[in-house]
Amino acid sequence: MKDAVVILVNGEVLAGGPNSTIPDQFQNTKELAEGLFPILNSDLKVAILHGNKPQVGYVLFRSELASHVLHSIPLDVCGADTQGATGYMISQTIMNVLNKRHSVRPVVCVLTQTVVDSNDELFHQPTKSIGPRFDRDKAEQHRQTRGWHIVEEPGFGYRRAVPAPPPIEMVEIENIKRLVDSGAIVVAAGGGGIPVVRKEDGSLEGVEAVVDTDQVACILANELHAKILLMVIENDDKFVLSRLSTETNRHLSLQEVERLLEQETFEFNMVRAKLLASVKFLRGGGEQVIITTLRKLPATLARKSGLRIGDPDADLRFF
Repeated sequence: MKDAVVILVNGEVLAGGPNSTIPDQFQNTKELAEGLFPILNSDLKVAILHGNKPQVGYVLFRSELASHVLHSIPLDVCGADTQGATGYMISQTIMNVLNKRHSVRPVVCVLTQTVVDSNDELFHQPTKSIGPRFDRDKAEQHRQTRGWHIVEEPGFGYRRAVPAPPPIEMVEIENIKRLVDSGAIVVAAGGGGIPVVRKEDGSLEGVEAVVDTDQVACILANELHAKILLMVIENDDKFVLSRLSTETNRHLSLQEVERLLEQETFEFNMVRAKLLASVKFLRGGGEQVIITTLRKLPATLARKSGLRIGDPDADLRFF
């Protein structure tokens, strides 16, 4: 086996638009697998993570619609739910694409728990809005009966907010590393992993929180000593507005990105989060971050598009 590449796919890439169906999502995962084939068919070590923001939204919305007849779904179970469903789609479509092209390689999906820091101040600060929007009366009802922290989104309504504490460790990391080292394509840590805390007796317990997938991707990439972190986003509109288009084969040094983060406020959280994760990965020993869209993925692997950060020649040994 050669060096490792970790691939992080935004949940929006797979979910599609707000009215997308399960067949639509399968089509998106098929396009992803087809685009990644040069990597999947290589002797690189491969691990794939996916976001789950829209998928969690779907589950919570269904739960809300059925709340008069069924129990609610806690966020840790919701994370496991979306990990399983999305991991199944990704794994199956990768298997199908490999089989279609007579390429043999095992594909494994690992349900992953991520320990978050219950002592961090962010654990007690609900800042991430999740789930459906409510009117004022319904939101107040949920605040009183369910103990939710409610935030207003001006012009849109009210939503539940939960904490996003920093991830500490991936519980299943050693098993993931063994699988990756064996040559398997591993789908793991969907949505950043199921949020859990480790209690004083060493046992694990799920918590009502969300995990930053970008940060977990850095943890996994550094654990695997990956040379490349490939980020696939739904579209590059926000990057274009931040003057960081992925349309051409553009390269930025680590130092340039660090200066940008110091000088620019960045209107879009997603752009800043990706750049911060890029810096963390490269400072942790990685060589290059590649950011592209699903549509541009084939061209990016052919070095005709994409935003590259770090060593400009690193990917030449891979694709």
